[in-house]
Amino acid sequence: DAGGVRGFSQLEIMRNIMYRLNWDRNPNGFDQSVLPCEYFDLIGGSDTGGLIAIMFTRLRMSVEEASEEFFTITEEVYK
Repeated sequence: DAGGVRGFSQLEIMRNIMYRLNWDRNPNGFDQSVLPCEYFDLIGGSDTGGLIAIMFTRLRMSVEEASEEFFTITEEVYK
């Protein structure tokens, strides 16, 4: 995926998908959001997409948590 801003766009797309999935489950508002690894059977990627996939699956992060960590990692790597 060539990294950089593409990784952030992947996270924003996943944030929108998860918002819609949570909305479909409970349109009156939801307290506890579903994690991507609880909804999708297969999550994969290469380069930064692979890192994001690991955060969603092995580390069981929400999209918000993964976004924060991804920002921190890219900030440290590209200093």
